[in-house]
Amino acid sequence: MQINFITIGNRMPGWVQQGYDEYAKRLPRECELVLKEIPSGKRGKNSDIARITKDEGERMIAALPQ
Repeated sequence: MQINFITIGNRMPGWVQQGYDEYAKRLPRECELVLKEIPSGKRGKNSDIARITKDEGERMIAALPQ
C-alpha cells in the first residue's frame, strides 16, 4: 500500500524531515510513504491570500494519484 503525504512548501526544516523519516521507518513493510512537496504560492503584502490558498489546494488535489 502506498501512502501519499502531500505538503505545501519545499525544503522542510530539519526537525520536520526527522519526524517524516521516523514515521516512515515505523510503518509496516507493506506500506510505502511517499512525500510530495508542492511549492507554496508567492505571498506579499498585497497578495490575494484566498486565491493563493485555493491554487495550492488545487495543486495538492492534482498531486493525488488516480
